[in-house]
Amino acid sequence: MHNWYKNINSYFIDMIKSFKYSIILMIYLFSIGVVSAQDSLFVEESDSIFFEERRNYLGVNVSPLFASAFGKENKNSKISLIYKRNKGFKNLRISANYLTLANRTSYYSFRTIGSSDSSITNRYYESDYKTGDIRIGFEEIKGGGAARFHIGADVILGYGQFYSEYRHNELIIDSTGVYKFQDDVEPSYTGSHSSDYFITGLDVSFGFDWFLDDVFMVTLQLTPQFNYYLAISEKLSDQFTQYRPIQNFVDFDLGYVDIMLIYKF
Repeated sequence: MHNWYKNINSYFIDMIKSFKYSIILMIYLFSIGVVSAQDSLFVEESDSIFFEERRNYLGVNVSPLFASAFGKENKNSKISLIYKRNKGFKNLRISANYLTLANRTSYYSFRTIGSSDSSITNRYYESDYKTGDIRIGFEEIKGGGAARFHIGADVILGYGQFYSEYRHNELIIDSTGVYKFQDDVEPSYTGSHSSDYFITGLDVSFGFDWFLDDVFMVTLQLTPQFNYYLAISEKLSDQFTQYRPIQNFVDFDLGYVDIMLIYKF
């Protein structure tokens, strides 16, 4: 009972500390939205509630299609399916999201742990992650016509799995003085750490809708998010103590830009 209470207490303390940044960001984005809504690109609606002829939206995030254009470095990839229901100047929305690495490399870093006149031993590190979540929230529409702005927020509930490993490889110097891997030699040691988390959080979104016609539109959306990761379980093989034990942690990410193709019906 004591450990359960301690985890819950730590959860709310971390949320309070980090939530202030979300509040600051929401105020900033809202101020941008007010200015954008007054731009000549937007047509102001009257104060009366209006309802669109096609009030149901179904969309998919197409930004992962462009991930390969950014080179071979690891990039966040966010696959999303979203449904929205128009309620006048607001849309209610629910989405399913899957986040992982778009371009995974064989290792992302290494360091030398031993050497001799004829060889070097390096420790190579590799990592991967997969998270899935459901988000429920709303967005407020600013402007009208062929293009408009919206700002929204969602509650996030999900599950995440993180995996890391390292291995020791020996490079042998050849007759030309170049260090090379030995093709027929397996890594001398491999360590790994797998951890599972329950995810809660909030996101805010700053979006721009561009209507292609009466049925289709494209949304460009920046989606900062705050998450609290509650540790569930772990598997650890770590002779050289490269990993810390599993623990709860807070993450605040500004890096998600979604390109949504929306079908209205």
